[in-house]
Amino acid sequence: MKTPKIKAGARWLAVVAALLPGACFFPAEEPASPLLGTWASSGNNRVTFTANAVVVTPEKGPQTTMSAAECNGRYKLVYGRMQSAALEQSFPSQKDLQAKLKQLLVQPEYPVADVTCDEGGTTYVQLNDRQVLAVYRDAGIGGTENLTRL
Repeated sequence: MKTPKIKAGARWLAVVAALLPGACFFPAEEPASPLLGTWASSGNNRVTFTANAVVVTPEKGPQTTMSAAECNGRYKLVYGRMQSAALEQSFPSQKDLQAKLKQLLVQPEYPVADVTCDEGGTTYVQLNDRQVLAVYRDAGIGGTENLTRL
């Protein structure tokens, strides 16, 4: 007489298992960064962003995929958004750079790709669909370079 109870229980479990995936919320994959693709400087140096790597191609020289091996064991790539104020205040000893960043970064936040390599790094700030501002940092000293989408 216990057999019908087992079958009923198995049937109930099968129904619940079939309905469960439809009832659960699975967050969609994180949207792709708008920085993905290839960008170039006026000197024809190129930077290509993929989902998990940055490839640097100087006008003269070999192409390099950024990695821990290229950065003395310290490499990190993070896509996201950054507040303008955080970048503007990153270089307190370089008032000219702070003023330039304040002038260029008129929105409260921007999509970014932040790359750490060894003791320095670069924050690539997407200003609009066609322009990226590369903000370089090394030992507290910064610089910028403009890039356009290819």
